[in-house]
Amino acid sequence: MKKKKILLIVLPIILVLVAGIIGTFIYYKINSDLVYSEVYVEAGTSNCDVKEFLKKEVDGATFTKDSTFDANVPGDYKLKIKWKMPVFGVQTYDTVLHVTDTTAPVVALSQESIQMYTTATAPTAADLIDSITDASNCTIDFAEQYDFSKEGNFDVTVLVTDAAGNVTKNTIACTVVEDITPPEITGVEPIEIAQGDTVSYKKNIEVTDNLDPAPTLEVDSSEVNVDKRGVYTVKYIATDDAGNVTEKTTTVKIVSAKIAAATEETVYAMADEILAEIITDGMDQKAQARAVFNWVVNNITYSESAGIDDLLSAAYKGMYYHVGDCTVKQKTAEVLLNRLGIKNMEIEKIRDTRGHYWLLIDIGEGWYHYDPNLQLDGTLIFYWHDADLWEYSNTHGNTHNYDPSKYPTIQ
Repeated sequence: MKKKKILLIVLPIILVLVAGIIGTFIYYKINSDLVYSEVYVEAGTSNCDVKEFLKKEVDGATFTKDSTFDANVPGDYKLKIKWKMPVFGVQTYDTVLHVTDTTAPVVALSQESIQMYTTATAPTAADLIDSITDASNCTIDFAEQYDFSKEGNFDVTVLVTDAAGNVTKNTIACTVVEDITPPEITGVEPIEIAQGDTVSYKKNIEVTDNLDPAPTLEVDSSEVNVDKRGVYTVKYIATDDAGNVTEKTTTVKIVSAKIAAATEETVYAMADEILAEIITDGMDQKAQARAVFNWVVNNITYSESAGIDDLLSAAYKGMYYHVGDCTVKQKTAEVLLNRLGIKNMEIEKIRDTRGHYWLLIDIGEGWYHYDPNLQLDGTLIFYWHDADLWEYSNTHGNTHNYDPSKYPTIQ
């Protein structure tokens, strides 16, 4: 009876131990058969779903919350996978994700070859790359130092290296040309238009270059006011693709529109009518010139806004409307003097803040100054010696400062 009791006590213990051994074996067997201990993926090629870590398909297997990784960044990531097993409940399995990068970057070039001038800014390696496809950030470098400032032909190699050290090489043919010859601008001439008209700055202008088939042309007309009479400077700037520059300047003269009624017939008839009133028999040319001078000064009211440039139109305005600026007065006197056969020519002040025009006359004694405008201080400049005019101009704000090289010797 005693042996029976012992056997009854020991037998359950043995059964428990055996069951534990069998359960443990089953657990580890299931564990080893469910999850791969290591998984290798190429960076950027997979999202690494948990299914990739399972040896067989099961429902409910997931990564634990502390299992984080980036499939685009190479490295070794220790992960845990949990799964609720029948009988055994929630179990955790260890695994390692190896994200590797063995693929070189895919590179698209921005150009097939390099054509440049010695004076151009040297390109960087990045300038030659259009796009890069890779799982990681890449560096872009030249394979060696290249001298783009010297004329010649050579190959340029660009290296694109990813974070794992994979390298893509691209070679581009480079031609460097020396160009120190600036473009040529032809057809630049003085321009004259009527107030309010459109200026055709590039009409008849041509730009050529020894190497560049299409050099650029810029026109700087910032000084021009087409609504105001005057002479303005225009600058033409031609640039070739090597950076060589040529500049030329010309003038744009804005004149007032012609008066349709100002024909030679009407203007000369008006002039002859005035002369018949102011010229008497026995007058010498100096007296005649003075009579014309007095008529213009006394009969044409000065108005700066009532100017006109055309000879016949200006004289018509002065004789018919009796109003005008210094140009109208000068040109009215010019027509009257011409009808009398008195030699004369226009003279122009060196333009500063404002312009001014008057006449020179020669009645057989040489050239003298003749300005049929009443000066601001009441002075009348009739038949003046050059020295007298310079003295007056110098003491009155350069009213008659002119370029002597453009005119004959003045008495």
